[in-house]
Amino acid sequence: MIPGGMFPGRAIIVKGMVMAGGAKRFQINLCCGLLVEGDHTDNKALHFNPRYVSGDTDIVLNSSINNSWGEEERCNNVLTPGQPFQLRILALTDCFKIAVNGKHLCDYNHRLPLHTVRIIYINGGVQVDLIEYQGEVGAPVTED
Repeated sequence: MIPGGMFPGRAIIVKGMVMAGGAKRFQINLCCGLLVEGDHTDNKALHFNPRYVSGDTDIVLNSSINNSWGEEERCNNVLTPGQPFQLRILALTDCFKIAVNGKHLCDYNHRLPLHTVRIIYINGGVQVDLIEYQGEVGAPVTED
């Protein structure tokens, strides 16, 4: 569960490391319910999916609504296997601003209402060391 849910100004910080030696992908999903795997899942507001396979080494961003994936968006994969990283997902009114190691990576426009996000689900070839939540209800929104 994401304590207090998601709202403009809320940031999620994930510190970890992409597994070295054969990790093909991992995913960080911001989900709207507890059904996160299988054929029938709850909506996913953000699917952040770095890939490490020949011919597909981008980060894929998407949303799943009513068990259907939307159109993929892609950005350059700056996460290196075997190297620690800090990922920041900042929720704004209209989008998620995503940064890696303090540098802006991309924006991802909301396809689902932000307030419906309840769960962060991470799996695949990644070691997660820390998940931190920043921002409080009613706090001013900052993009730093």
